[in-house]
Amino acid sequence: HVYISSRRRLSWGDVSIIYSKDQSIQRYGLKNKNKGGSTFPYFHLDSHQSNNDVFGISQKMEQIRMSSRSQSSHRSNKSGDFSQFFIEVARLKNEFTKLYGGENSARFLLHSGITTFQPSGRRENQTDVKSIPYGLTHTATRILNAKRNNRPFKVSFAGYSVTVGRGNYFHQSYPFVLEKLLKKPMSFLGITLQIRNAAIGGVPSFPYGWCLENFLGEDVDVISWDFSMNEAGGVPNGLEAYIRHAMTLRRKPMMIVKDTGRNIAARRRELLQDYVDFGVLKDPVVLSIEDAMEEFATLSEDILPIGLREWRKFGAPKGAPGQAPHHPGVKEHELLGWLLAMHFLASLELVASDLVMDANVDKDPYNLVMPPPIYSKNVNPSELLSLFFGTEMSSHNATPMSWEMGPVYCRTTYDPILNGKLQDMVRSGSLGEDLDVMLPRGAKFYKHGWVLDLGKSEKLAKKMLQRYGGLGYIDSKQAYYGIYGSGSLELFIPCLGRDDISQSMENEDMVKHRARDCFKHLVVCEVNEKHITGHECRLDKDVSFRVGGVLSEITKPINMTGTSYWGRNICFDVDVPSKSILSNLGKSKETGIMIEVSVETASVMVNTGPCSLSHIIWQQLSSAKMNGSPNLSTLK
Repeated sequence: HVYISSRRRLSWGDVSIIYSKDQSIQRYGLKNKNKGGSTFPYFHLDSHQSNNDVFGISQKMEQIRMSSRSQSSHRSNKSGDFSQFFIEVARLKNEFTKLYGGENSARFLLHSGITTFQPSGRRENQTDVKSIPYGLTHTATRILNAKRNNRPFKVSFAGYSVTVGRGNYFHQSYPFVLEKLLKKPMSFLGITLQIRNAAIGGVPSFPYGWCLENFLGEDVDVISWDFSMNEAGGVPNGLEAYIRHAMTLRRKPMMIVKDTGRNIAARRRELLQDYVDFGVLKDPVVLSIEDAMEEFATLSEDILPIGLREWRKFGAPKGAPGQAPHHPGVKEHELLGWLLAMHFLASLELVASDLVMDANVDKDPYNLVMPPPIYSKNVNPSELLSLFFGTEMSSHNATPMSWEMGPVYCRTTYDPILNGKLQDMVRSGSLGEDLDVMLPRGAKFYKHGWVLDLGKSEKLAKKMLQRYGGLGYIDSKQAYYGIYGSGSLELFIPCLGRDDISQSMENEDMVKHRARDCFKHLVVCEVNEKHITGHECRLDKDVSFRVGGVLSEITKPINMTGTSYWGRNICFDVDVPSKSILSNLGKSKETGIMIEVSVETASVMVNTGPCSLSHIIWQQLSSAKMNGSPNLSTLK
């Protein structure tokens, strides 16, 4: 596990590699032009990393257990109940070494492919249990918390086609490789593991990052980020906003950042180190196949260990969709799963050895004080800064430069989601919800309302998948599509958690409350898909939005790293007019605003590219921050 310091690139000069025949090589590539190196290298491992990988932790824990037994024979030995666990861990380590060229080679892959982080300035005494890295102990605390509260340990993966597993069967994607490897050892500790792969092909990090509760769950223990392909060059802006939203989830989950190599993505690793130093992130890891494979990529096939052979072979039948150069083959997914499994096994060793402090992660306060954002200057329009990064705290109790994340909510038509379907917000003007999304919808269909459908390219891709039985994929980018003539799509957006407004409206029937008392920002997003005609609908130019009974005059595209697809803006800020009013929804008396969405440009038709609506995002004001005033604003 590689430790890096804030604002400083790691020096790799202390990691050397030698051939068994004393042939020297350079650190960044084997010098053999004949189909790669012909002799398998031996790696000198860093002692600190070796002491703290699963092999070193297992040895350390065994020594501590033996010492405890010899010092106090009458002492309760809880770890003795877990003999099956220790046997299973030994079996997994043995299998890992066999697959990847022996213990030396396997550990080098682990050290290179997983980067962990330590708070700057923290140094451990290598001779006692306190030498165990802080991140490993915090992950162990998370696992122990699940065990003590008799609940599953939940790991949810986000990302796009790489994490989905395109080109392979869905069950061959690395999240499920991890599940297969960890389920048994965790069960021997009395812990149920739940793995969720909620990645969606071809999505950027936002609006996904606004919808983490919907896709990943609000009570998840571990989440991931895999959007580097859409945020090339190691730009850190999207990841920083994603982290800040992730920390609003109940358990402040562990972050797995699947990223490109250290040379390209250095700024994102520096960002993670900063957030560890700030105390926001406790146990993040970077997972990089490029770093893991750097010293193996030029070796000839005949000397590679079995786990690295046939590297570009896919798990699905030949010719299946997604078998592209940028998608990993099945062996790459297996290695990714193994690297993560070995990392988690080190923390599981701590749980089994009863050497973790009991801290109830479930009862951490919901609000987490944030540092000022580091990479927030490119948000446009600038007034949307709070939607990505939060706001500076103005309370007299706040420390200087303290920020907090305001409540942001999401509704989406995408799958797979756990809650928050946009379909449930629709009051009128739609059709197609009860039909198979793969059935064709003719142009006449669209004249009867906004249609729940798949885009042309998305539907074609799914038809190709059907020839191979679907390969098990569950992701879908369905959305509401409308053209000129579809009429208005009417939706009700709730004002959540504002009992002060609800009670006021219930007690004063003649008073109309301004929508801005609750709603700070309103964002709509279209489907992220390729546009080829050049005449496709633009939500900011071809669509009108009536918000709370008043036509919104301003709709702006949002420019921010992670919010575009193929160079096209997909999310738009819809102004909430000052005279827009809140209303109650029927007998439920739920308070919110009505939104009417209509296509106004006559040339927007099915064949040129209809308008689409896939996400509605809104940021609310808390009762203490209503436009800077503690009083509700009303219209008589």
